[in-house]
Amino acid sequence: MAFAPKACSLFLVVLLGVCIQLYGAQYVPGARCKCPGTIMNTPETIVDFEIIEKTHYCDTTEIIVTLAEDGARRCLNPVGRKAMLFVKCWNIINKDDKQKLRCLKRKAE
Repeated sequence: MAFAPKACSLFLVVLLGVCIQLYGAQYVPGARCKCPGTIMNTPETIVDFEIIEKTHYCDTTEIIVTLAEDGARRCLNPVGRKAMLFVKCWNIINKDDKQKLRCLKRKAE
């Protein structure tokens, strides 16, 4: 039994619609960000930082700092003053992990 051309066309259109819906359902903005919440500033001494650029999984730049007192990791708000300084310094050192200390010393002064 062969399918009629109209039935085949209808089946393909429905299948295409289902595929489009499934593809769209996979993307949830911010669902895969490492920072569920952020702080504007931290008075504690920062010993390390990590900057994660925007990706198709997370639509914001993330700045994660490690604190000296207890080794806790906190997420800075990317529009905060301290976070903007880290991003600016990170771009100046051409995103070189070996030169991170320059950015950390600059913040300590």
